[in-house]
Amino acid sequence: MSVFHRVTLGCLIGLTLTATVHAAPSSNDLMGTWYSEQQQDDETMKWLTRRMDNNRYAALFLVCNGKDLSWVQKETGDWWLENGELVENVSSMEDMNGKKQVPEGKTVIQTYTALNLNGDVLAYQKKGTDKQFEFNRVEDGYQIRCD
Repeated sequence: MSVFHRVTLGCLIGLTLTATVHAAPSSNDLMGTWYSEQQQDDETMKWLTRRMDNNRYAALFLVCNGKDLSWVQKETGDWWLENGELVENVSSMEDMNGKKQVPEGKTVIQTYTALNLNGDVLAYQKKGTDKQFEFNRVEDGYQIRCD
């Protein structure tokens, strides 16, 4: 084998070993507390979601205008993975206008695709839209506020 072939083969092996392969996250990977923040116009949108091992979740959504709270919404429900997609079944919502239970017999399902977990960063897209989200894993008990 020539020196050229050995160097080429060595480079290919090195690239193969250092390439990062991102597998679809498992249910265990998604459990825990996740935080996201986005700027839009003059407002900051903040999300905090806690996925528990009993397949329940609780989420808090804030919209801040500087230090002032513009909107808050809380949500609870069930979550699961199905065919590589994250599915959330909303069972209750509460906003600044008071608690609004999901009506009996109604199903509010939110589905997210293109799940990608890279370390403690989880990215996905709301199915049927171009809305993309990126969440960072944070410690349980993490709190969000407008500041």
